[in-house]
Amino acid sequence: MQRRFVALADGTQVHYRRAGEGPPVVLLHPSPQSGAFSEPMARRLAKNFTAITLDTPGYGLSDRLAGDPERPELERYVAPLRAFLDALGLERVALYGNATGAEIAQLFAYAHPERVGLCMLDTAGHKEDSDLDAMLDGYFPDVMPRRDGAHLLTHWDMVRSLATFSPWHHDRAAQRLRADLPPPASLHRTVLDYLRAGTRYAAAYRPAFYTAKHALISRVRVPATLMRWEGKPDLSEVDALIARGLPANFTILHAGPTLEARQAANEAHLLAHWLPTGLGTPPPPPQTSAAANRLQHVCIETPAGMVHALEHRGGRGLPLLGLHAAAGSARALGARVSSLVGTRPLLLVDLPNFGDSAARPDAPHTIESYAAAVAETLDVLGIRSVEIIGEELGAAVGAELALQRPELVRHLWSCDLPQVDEARRDLWRRHGDVSIAPRWDGSHLVTAWAIARDMQLFEPWYDRRGSAALALDDALDPVALDAKVLDLLKAGDAWREATRALLDYPLEARLAQSGLAHDTLDALRTKRQADQNQL
Repeated sequence: MQRRFVALADGTQVHYRRAGEGPPVVLLHPSPQSGAFSEPMARRLAKNFTAITLDTPGYGLSDRLAGDPERPELERYVAPLRAFLDALGLERVALYGNATGAEIAQLFAYAHPERVGLCMLDTAGHKEDSDLDAMLDGYFPDVMPRRDGAHLLTHWDMVRSLATFSPWHHDRAAQRLRADLPPPASLHRTVLDYLRAGTRYAAAYRPAFYTAKHALISRVRVPATLMRWEGKPDLSEVDALIARGLPANFTILHAGPTLEARQAANEAHLLAHWLPTGLGTPPPPPQTSAAANRLQHVCIETPAGMVHALEHRGGRGLPLLGLHAAAGSARALGARVSSLVGTRPLLLVDLPNFGDSAARPDAPHTIESYAAAVAETLDVLGIRSVEIIGEELGAAVGAELALQRPELVRHLWSCDLPQVDEARRDLWRRHGDVSIAPRWDGSHLVTAWAIARDMQLFEPWYDRRGSAALALDDALDPVALDAKVLDLLKAGDAWREATRALLDYPLEARLAQSGLAHDTLDALRTKRQADQNQL
């Protein structure tokens, strides 16, 4: 399954996954999750169809919608979906929507019936507004980042409780579910989607409840299905919709209580009613817009896995390759070097297992392996020579890359290089070698927050003596800490392994061995200002 971005006509980007060949099936996910939710179904369909699962704007890695994110109408997601289909060259598709995705699908099928050959609604139903008002009281808690990090446990409670109560925020015996609790790693992946959506997580989530209405769904005139899955915690909403009657173009799909039964029923209907159309799917379009004046997302397929990066191709000279810190990402580095956009071509890469690059669980966490992965990425892109902006870990990776492929690297601009000696290594082993792997109680979130906080208060963060104190303005800004914690949580214990590798790497000796010209990021900024003055 490939991951890609596409630039819409207004310059925004949508992240999507794509697999298979054949008639196109576009899968829309529940909120506040991402297209990753739909990936198991997409993989199943990819045997016979082109399965495309996108991140709804504002969720996953897709750009947010412009305007007020709390406006209650779900219809505001219809135009971006049409723009997405236009950008991919998809004239007519099967839409498969789950929960919020189902409500967006039915609105789109009504507004643009010529674009929808089959509309499949899964986890859709009908509920009166008065009942919804009562049910949703307290359903959407405030998750504004807080100085103590407590909002992280609010996210964890929401995600965990979805498997224990229906609605999740109730705790009466009548609302108790008998489902298996997902393992910590699964809960953690969902929490990451909540954190990506942030304080606007309810933008599509809340109005979706009020869009699940018989009066709206029954307007759909294209061939459509409604799934009645026995495994759904509350079937009353589905049954209420069925009881009110649906037009003859609707087929009610019945499935047993297992996820397999649910997927099989939807797949069988697609095989019978969509596959015979024989529609083709165009190849993927470019991921970025040449007219954009900002860093844009790209996914780069390499032999060892998908690499996510931020790029801007404007400016003159050799590309500047950005390599982030162990607790960072391309996003974090992008915020730091944003003033360079447009001066030189920029490519900021998420190292394997960091940011939004694919995880490579079997790859060694060494400076050498990171450098080899970066070289592989540059080869795929056909880039033969770069200068490097290396932040902490990234500087070590840049130095190693110059040793492995001296023809690739012309110069290294570095920042935040640690002064490493045996005392610092020993301090790390005793106080810094801390796991943030997902734990059943969500306490790893608190650990990650404490680490991010102390990174602003001490240098190194695990030396909490007064002699190591940092004095920074706005050091504990909750929004900035929240972004740093998200980077840490995406990496998990890869951050820990990379830090250990950095502390063991003989950076000064390797730089001397490479003969690489290197200087600080501040010097690069000074050079840029001099170049501008000369121009």
